[in-house]
Order: sequence, then structure tokens, then C-alpha cells
Amino acid sequence: MLHFRPSASPLARLIPLLAILAMACAGCSAKLSAAHLQLKPWEDGGSQKLYAKFMHFDFKTQPHEGGFEVTGTAWPIKENIPPWADSVDNLSINAYLCNEHGDVLVSSTKNYPAQKIPASGFPFQFVLKHVERPSGGFYVSFGYGGMFTASKPPTAGGQGSGGIAGNYVFYVSEQAALKK
Repeated sequence: MLHFRPSASPLARLIPLLAILAMACAGCSAKLSAAHLQLKPWEDGGSQKLYAKFMHFDFKTQPHEGGFEVTGTAWPIKENIPPWADSVDNLSINAYLCNEHGDVLVSSTKNYPAQKIPASGFPFQFVLKHVERPSGGFYVSFGYGGMFTASKPPTAGGQGSGGIAGNYVFYVSEQAALKK
């Protein structure tokens, strides 16, 4: 049990409490896992494709100044989003550098402004810094989240259609998850 002298300064009383709090937080650190997402083995200079539920990614991986670079383009999978969805708002794309178990070693995020869905897709470039090579090698995965919307109300309802303040919104998200 901690005992404090009444004459001790507030700072002297606060330091042991902060030390206890720091030790408690160190024991409950959570990590990210992408094990539920599709993982692709790292290939220096190799072109790869990765298909998620609502987006697909064409990308290249290569070493970059002591780290790793992932460049490419993401596209919505039109068959999996409503036909009225022609714009996107709050789109973010995440690149995950993982070990063979899907544990996220490092990640990076790119946010896009609200826009019509471009025919050329959503270009991305991520630089990921990680120094320790896992025994099973590196793997790449992607996460994303955003709202597909209609620039004008559709004439007929359907999957994902529902008025939210007069707008049609289809929210998509696949992300790494917290792992204890």
C-alpha cells in the first residue's frame, strides 16, 4: 500500500501514481491484425492483384530507402456496390505490412477528397518503415472505408438504398482489427 506524507508536494504524490498507471498500460497493449483480410507475400518489384469485398488493388512492392514502398491503384468492384453509386466520400485506403500470421507490423493511410468515382481508379503510394524482418517474410494487405453515394437520387430502390437526409449512401469498410 502506498502512503503519502501530508507535507509531500502534489508532484511528489503524482509520480508514483503515474508509474503505476504506466506499468498497467504496458500490460494491456493491443495490436492490429489483418489475418482476416487477404494477404499477399512481399515480392520486390512484382506486380500483384488483391481482391477484397468491395475494392480491388493492383500494386507493386519494392524496397525504398531502408523501408518498403507500395504503389498502385484501387478500384471499386462495381458488381458489389449499388448501380446508383457514382461518387465516393470519406474514402481512406490503408496499406498493411504484416508477418506470416497477419500481425500488422506497420501501416499507412491515404485519405481521398469527396469525388466522382474516377475511371482511372484511386492511385496510392505508401512508404512503410520497418527494420526487423520476420522469420516467415513480409506480407501486404489493404484496408479501406468510405461512403459510396449517388450524385442524384436513383429512380428505383435496391440493395444499399435508403434515405439518409435525402442522400443515398452505401458504406463499405474492411480494416485491420484489434488483437490483444
